[in-house]
Amino acid sequence: MSPQTTEPKPSQAKPQAQPTVKTERVWEPEDKVFSTEPALGSTTRTKDTLTILVTALPIVGALGTFFCWTASNFYVGDVEVQTSRPYNAITVKVFDNKGSEATFHTPKFQLMPGNYHLVINADNLGSQHADTNVAFHAKTKVQVELPSDLDRKEAQEEPKAKRKNWLLFWKKN
Repeated sequence: MSPQTTEPKPSQAKPQAQPTVKTERVWEPEDKVFSTEPALGSTTRTKDTLTILVTALPIVGALGTFFCWTASNFYVGDVEVQTSRPYNAITVKVFDNKGSEATFHTPKFQLMPGNYHLVINADNLGSQHADTNVAFHAKTKVQVELPSDLDRKEAQEEPKAKRKNWLLFWKKN
């Protein structure tokens, strides 16, 4: 034995008894043992969350669009303009409280419920004004008195004063 070696030679070593420790073996499925997927981390959770949001956003948009379409088509009331005599053409301008304007060329139309001011012009004989309240799924009738044929003829026969052009001061009429 050399002075630098402190280990005994194998022939001189005494065999020692090894203590035995009993450990239970846990068997895991092969899918879990040989899995190449990383553990659930923040990147995977973020990806799953964004996938759900990207899928849900168009669905929410479609539901909102359907709601707005349904409200605009079915949340209305009917308005009917009734006149005292027949007419050839009618124009109804509708103003709401906010100042929005809509023009209709028929005596029957639909509006959202609320208060409205109507300017009715039949056969270009002057406008009639009326205020009305439109209710949900209710028919609102607006009565308008149109001038008779005699009143129209009298209105057309009124002589108009002819203005003289000042450049033609030498001419006599």
